Amino acid sequence: MKKYNLTLSTLAVAVSLALAACGGSGGGTSLAGDTTTTRGVITGFGSVFVNGVEYDIPNGISISMDGDDATESDLQVGMLVTLTGTVNADGKTGTATLIKYSDQMEGVVSANTVTAGGTGTLTVMGQSVDVTADTVFESKVAGITSPDLIQVGNVVEVSGYASSTGTVTATRIEVKAAAQAAGAVVELKGIVANLDTINKTFTLGSLTVDYNTAMLPDSALADGQYVEVKSTTTYNGTGPLIASKVELEDDGFLGHDGHEGEGLEIKGLVTADFTNGQFELNGRTILVDNSTRIENGTTSQLLTGTPVKVHTHYDADGKLIADKIDFKNASKIKFEGTLEAVDLAAGTITILGQVIYVDNNTVILDKSENAARYFSLADLNPADGDHLELKAYLDSATGHLIATKLERKNYSAEVEIEGSVDTSDGLKVAGISVDTSTATGIVPALHDGDIVEVKGTYSNGVLYVDEVSLED
Repeated sequence: MKKYNLTLSTLAVAVSLALAACGGSGGGTSLAGDTTTTRGVITGFGSVFVNGVEYDIPNGISISMDGDDATESDLQVGMLVTLTGTVNADGKTGTATLIKYSDQMEGVVSANTVTAGGTGTLTVMGQSVDVTADTVFESKVAGITSPDLIQVGNVVEVSGYASSTGTVTATRIEVKAAAQAAGAVVELKGIVANLDTINKTFTLGSLTVDYNTAMLPDSALADGQYVEVKSTTTYNGTGPLIASKVELEDDGFLGHDGHEGEGLEIKGLVTADFTNGQFELNGRTILVDNSTRIENGTTSQLLTGTPVKVHTHYDADGKLIADKIDFKNASKIKFEGTLEAVDLAAGTITILGQVIYVDNNTVILDKSENAARYFSLADLNPADGDHLELKAYLDSATGHLIATKLERKNYSAEVEIEGSVDTSDGLKVAGISVDTSTATGIVPALHDGDIVEVKGTYSNGVLYVDEVSLED
């Protein structure tokens, strides 16, 4: 099954790195057919979609998960993978030769502030995990059907990218078990700090690691190293984690190391504000100089949490220099309702009267009772009453709604939208006319620009409200 490619591009709040052609001073050159390495999020299958490219997976290629041999069926949407392969001249298709996946952590939850809307923060073994509208969620524990229902003591696997301060933006979260079983391995990656070689402890985020009895790497541990810690001792959420093994990850350096002139394309979130001619993107420091081109924004907008796409190159000292910075849109709108139309040629669907574009960057999942793995627009049919939930943004250049995440769910008569209020032509939320006279509870005062969540029923272009709430 194929997804349908568009010339539009979008940023799912998913973190990705790709070796690519770069413009500007010092930028490297990558030709169609050259072998390249991409680090990005799987957005769908039918071969495998990573960073907007559909890669064929020939028989016999190497696939691994956490260092163990795996198959294509072990890969899941939302996993952050490293893929080596070739990209065709169209820039949309290619062939994979190697795929590696390694989770950021698999550990015990000690706190959960995720809201019912599915966004917020988990604390997992002292690490802060940001859950966004585009985070893919799965659970093997009965009754836990969304991130807000995760309980303290649950064991979760998190895929995502960590900033240099240790905060992880989750691209995928899976609840693995209700509690850590005796002798079961928990693991996490992070940057060593507060190393105490006398007491043999260090910290990863707010977690203290005790490595007195651990297997250690050949080289000495040092502050600033990027490591993976494993433990078979039951962790109760407080006190130090007793390490059974400490390994250097990526040779001890967070991220990809390149050669002088090599180009690197980075799409993701700013993880440290711009200051003194540099900022941090997905945990990597990016230098900005007089030759850097900036589109759709200014350096003052390079603030933590801002989505951008940056073309860079390595200088002689191994530093990343920005050739071009392009500000991107984040998911700000939610639609949930019954499918009304599909246009395969255009790559669009219609829901609640809104035409929404879906492309190779859209995370696409079947969460209905059908649970199809190879799921695409071609599997949707208005005659089947498909119920969809979409996260989207309004592209300022085209005026199109672009989906960052699409999920098919079991049928429900309830309709839900989340977006900004517009009162210039009656009351509208995310472009949809809203009638609050049917609300069963108190309706807050609504003003232009307010972000609200509205639930109710939809008929003849109007959403008749059951309940409405202001969002932060």
